Amino acid sequence: MDRQTQTNDVFTKANEDAEKGVFLTSKDAEEFRAYKRRKRMTEVALAIARSEGSLFCGEDVQRVCERAVRLQQAAIKMPLSKLAQAKGYLAGSFVRMDCVVGGNGETLAKVKAFEARTAVKKGAKEITVPVTPSLFDGCRYAEIRKELKRVKRAIGKTALKVRVEKISSPTALSRLARISSEVGAKYFSVPYFAGCERLRLDLTGGCFLETTGVERLETYRALTEKGVERIATDNAWEIYNDWMREAQETPLVSSEAEKEENGVGDNLPPCVSAAKILALAEKEKTEKEENGNTDDKNAGKKQDMEIRLL
Repeated sequence: MDRQTQTNDVFTKANEDAEKGVFLTSKDAEEFRAYKRRKRMTEVALAIARSEGSLFCGEDVQRVCERAVRLQQAAIKMPLSKLAQAKGYLAGSFVRMDCVVGGNGETLAKVKAFEARTAVKKGAKEITVPVTPSLFDGCRYAEIRKELKRVKRAIGKTALKVRVEKISSPTALSRLARISSEVGAKYFSVPYFAGCERLRLDLTGGCFLETTGVERLETYRALTEKGVERIATDNAWEIYNDWMREAQETPLVSSEAEKEENGVGDNLPPCVSAAKILALAEKEKTEKEENGNTDDKNAGKKQDMEIRLL
């Protein structure tokens, strides 16, 4: 058995003992605390890896790219004009370039297809296509499907994202989510709103949900817990720092006072004081006496009943 396996066995046993109310020594407790802290920090890092940065807020390209590499973010949204510059800073990393084509969506389908094809040639691994707002507001879903199919043909196997710029009715979003799945999109992107994670139920064929406009840790954490696969935020660095601070400062082992207070049971842990043991013994003695008196009363009543019957 190697050293890593032995370590895992020790911490597994520590978890089981903690659930049973068996408390650790000071040395073991410190090791267990360090193990749990490292585990939480790893979970935070994996959650942040679902995030996506942006170059649409006027920030320096180099700064955004270096931050994304350090946080190991999934991708960075950017316009076609910044692909070449960002590609140099992201070289050698796993951060993808997500190019948004078609402006706000109110462009011709052939223009979107041309921009998407150019972006792929420049190294973009994901293409975000905003749905034409006028078509979406007019419920012209057949034209939307035709437009998306044209862009998908232009980019081949490159991941396609279908993006909605504003929050609409749940019925309309559900319809568009199904269309995105049908045309082979990899992500369906919507602005954050309460209950947006339910759109995952309308996505099929390997199409995932992306949520944009997330700015607070509480929102980000809730979305990860609900299974949202991609979260676009401009505050990834702040969210990461706040979350890591919580993971490091959260108490993972009960204090001695809490251990003594909760140490009630047949197998008392060694941290229970003598006064606590005496109090428990006195309580047990009182309960036995009360049970004995009750039994005597019941026996007396039974005897009286037998005499009356005779």
